[in-house]
Amino acid sequence: MRRARAVAWAAACAALAACGGRKEAAPAATLTVLAGSEVKDLEPYLDEIRHATGVTLQLQYSGTLAGVERLLGGEPFDAAWFSHGKYLMLADTGHNRVKAAERIMLSPVVLGVRAGKARAFGWVDNPNVTWAEVAARVRSGEFRYAMTNPTASNSGFSAVIGVAAALSHSANALTAGQMDVRALHDFFQGQRLTAGSSGWLAEAYVRDQDRLDGIINYESVLLTLNRGGQLKEPLVLVYPREGIVTADYPLVLLNGAKRAQYDTVVAFLRSAAFQRTIMTRTFRRPVNPDVALDSTFPRSLIVELPFPTDLAVVDRILDSYLADQRRPAHAFFLLDVSGSMRGPRLADLQSALVALAGDDPSLTGRFAKFQPREVVTITTFSDLIQDQREFALGSAAQAPAVRDSIKAYVQGLRAGGGTAMFSSLETVYQNALTARARDAERYLSIVLMTDGQSNQGIDLDGFRAFYASLPPGQRDVKVFAIQFGEADRSQLEGVTALTGGRLFPGTAGRLSTVFKEIRGYQ
Repeated sequence: MRRARAVAWAAACAALAACGGRKEAAPAATLTVLAGSEVKDLEPYLDEIRHATGVTLQLQYSGTLAGVERLLGGEPFDAAWFSHGKYLMLADTGHNRVKAAERIMLSPVVLGVRAGKARAFGWVDNPNVTWAEVAARVRSGEFRYAMTNPTASNSGFSAVIGVAAALSHSANALTAGQMDVRALHDFFQGQRLTAGSSGWLAEAYVRDQDRLDGIINYESVLLTLNRGGQLKEPLVLVYPREGIVTADYPLVLLNGAKRAQYDTVVAFLRSAAFQRTIMTRTFRRPVNPDVALDSTFPRSLIVELPFPTDLAVVDRILDSYLADQRRPAHAFFLLDVSGSMRGPRLADLQSALVALAGDDPSLTGRFAKFQPREVVTITTFSDLIQDQREFALGSAAQAPAVRDSIKAYVQGLRAGGGTAMFSSLETVYQNALTARARDAERYLSIVLMTDGQSNQGIDLDGFRAFYASLPPGQRDVKVFAIQFGEADRSQLEGVTALTGGRLFPGTAGRLSTVFKEIRGYQ
């Protein structure tokens, strides 16, 4: 393998020299790549890669598990490039879709702690901090953190696998029987902000930093936050003594016919010059041993935790996180059933919600469905609020019957009337605050789906005035909006920016995909 890379790299260098070093070589090939959003920051270097290798990388982005589902479903990509390849490798067992995999860069998933908290806890320059000690600070109410949803984003996935292994006190790859469910439950009660992507989590942390004590994310993301100038306190990076899981960003070959182009690209990406570019500009560690580690990186000893060798164990960890360990959620869905939603649009909406109620057997559907302990409130609106129904999922034994009730309710929705979006949103926001007064431990979120412009009731400025009138501690319920049909993007951007949420495009036939993606933020 090493000799093949050397030959490919020599060929790439010869091609570059032949065209005068900086002149563009005629593209000899294209590699279509299904990639995680984490590698978007390499887009500025795609032209450089093409100049040097003659290979064009065409990147299409997806969440890790959603991407694995697409690849297992047979979508024809030449390669995959996620921050972690272990789930794909385990899922590929016996299928031989993966033809080769080469690590490109490294970023351990670690804990960033506000400097004041880190000093108070004695965690500054302390190599002996353990995950168990972090969990103890959570139990005492002293530590609240942000982390992505492990079924939607690889940083959360790596963190959950790592914490599960560390708290099991096993020196070998974790098995289902070794999971310390109680310890994991205690640890994840400290998660006060979730997200479907690592980049969005970092942005949300900046907004919510006064309410949080730290963030679990890629080392590269935390170093970027410290350099960004938006933090009131810098983050102290903590590398727990039991170990962590490191993202190694493998470029995975799926199309054996593109082996030569793949080898040429890998050789360039692993070259000393490009590895230095990655290290200094994206704060990821080099995999090339000839490249010395930059002084930006802490010199902490990194212990790599063993990754489970059984896909069933990984799935069990993720299922347990969703159903048993994380703080339970209360998800509010505010759904437009005005006259413009009649026909196929309403049918799309009904199908999407029925899927979340358990009718989607896919990998992503399994993890996106409404979970035990969760509360789901569905509010429908047109020219006024039409109906509101609350569903408490209860225990694992009770949840299936409640999901059936959700399906029956959704299938009975009817459309008609105008669009009083902001008046309805104000009511639902107030309902969310009332729910918090009843149960302060639930994670609250609002999903707003509309296909038109608000034309009745208060407008965006009216909602802004309501929001501004709230005490600061009540302005933390995020609104995630779906722009469908003729919905006014500027109105939805206004409300998501105001509340710290996110806007999602929803096109005909794809509402189910969008709703599943939003579940990563709930």
